[in-house]
This record gives sequence, structure tokens and C-alpha cells, in this order.
Amino acid sequence: MKHKSKKHRSEESKTIDIEAPAVATPNEPQESPFHLQTSTQYLPLAPVSQRHPIEGICAEHFSPLLLTYYPPLHGVVISYSNVRISQNPYGSDGPEALLKSVDEYGASWAWVTADFLLFKPVRGATLEGHVNLQNEGHIGVVCWNLFNASIESKRLPKDWKWVETADAEGAEYEEPHYVDGAGKKVEGMVKFRVKDMECSHDRQRGFLSIEGTMLGDTDENILLTEEAERARKEKRVPGRRLGGARALGATSLAVATEEEKDERPKRGRDF
Repeated sequence: MKHKSKKHRSEESKTIDIEAPAVATPNEPQESPFHLQTSTQYLPLAPVSQRHPIEGICAEHFSPLLLTYYPPLHGVVISYSNVRISQNPYGSDGPEALLKSVDEYGASWAWVTADFLLFKPVRGATLEGHVNLQNEGHIGVVCWNLFNASIESKRLPKDWKWVETADAEGAEYEEPHYVDGAGKKVEGMVKFRVKDMECSHDRQRGFLSIEGTMLGDTDENILLTEEAERARKEKRVPGRRLGGARALGATSLAVATEEEKDERPKRGRDF
């Protein structure tokens, strides 16, 4: 690894995205929420990592992104591969690359390109997951054993009914649950469409909130119109009430800090 000293020239991280459509429509083939995306970024290499630059770049910059929402890539980073260092964006200089040293700073700078596997669903996309929580207000769904989603009761199929324990014949110790139109308990895998999402990322954690719907297009559009009218009367913006990392359907993708642990309410069960 060679080094070349140059005058300081500010550069910003650059990413080229091939974006999925903002909204998936019923007449279009459904795209997978998993995307393989190539990104190049201008990153520093710490002096301690210059003997093993690829490993150092990965440990310092890429590995901390795993299972977090990363705004420049507009998705949750599942994995990365094919990392290479070069003088120019999207380059591959082979076994030797020239890094930029700036004034008295110890770190050297280079363009780093990698292939990222991202989870980035779009509104209207169809997902499926396992029902892991039910109450009268919503059901919770886990997709791919990793991402949480929430579906409000008003967006469940019209023929589903909420059954209290006392109403369930022969189920003395069964928890309250929903039953479908045939009277069968709702459990296992369900399919739904993405109604809304909220994403955020900071130095300590990233989260992704997914709100779903199981209504048909006509019923969903009627409900959206009613919500928009109600929001207009209340002078609020519709569709932005997910509530951040503590919202229903939020997937927290990092360990909580001590401050956050102290702020948690003291109760036996948290829905």
C-alpha cells in the first residue's frame, strides 16, 4: 500500500442508487424487498489498519452498519462483500492503491467500493411474516425472523373477529385472538401490503417501523380518504404517526444505551 501526499480537497461520500419504484401497483410484478446495491464512498483509513487496509476499513466503517438503517443507501444493511480500495470512485486498483494524506492528519483517504445486500421495502409491496402478537387494536408480524410489522385492527380483513378467552369454546386457557371468516384461529404466516414506513439512524442505533394493511385497494383507499379528512380537521399530517423506535411495528436494531434503559417504564409486559 503506497501513500501520496496531496493538498486537502474536501470530498463527500458518494453513493449511486438504483431505486425501486416509490409505490408498487397491483398490475406490476412485485419486487423483492432485498436489493443488491454497489456503493462507493470516500473514507479514511486509520494508521493502525494500514498493514491490513481492507480488514481495517470493514471493521471501522462497514461492520457497524450491519442490521442498521443506513440513510445513504436508503435501507437496512444485511451484509456486504467484494470490498476494494481505489484512487477513483468505483475503481479497482489491484494489489496496490495510492491513498491521500492530508496535512498533519494520520488517517489516509481513499475511495472504497463494496456490494451491499439491503432490505428496502416500498409502499404497496407485499410482504409475509409470522404472527407473533395479537390484541384488540392490532396484530404484530415478524418477517424473516428479523423485521417487525404492525397491522391495525381496522386494516385486517372485514370478516376477522376478535375473540376473548371466555368466548372461545373448549379453550379455557387460550389467549384472546382473532379468528378468520371460517372461524379458524389466526396464526402462522400471513401476507400483507406495506402501508407506511419510518426509518431513522443515529450513532447508537437504527430502526425500521413498518405499518401494513390486509385490505383490498378499494377499502384501503376509502380508509385513507377518511383518515386524510380527519387529519385535515385536526390539522395534522396523515400517515406520520408511527412514533419512532418505540412505535408498534418498530424493529430496534441495536443495543439500548444505559440512559434508554433507565427511561423505560417499569411494567410487567410491554406491547
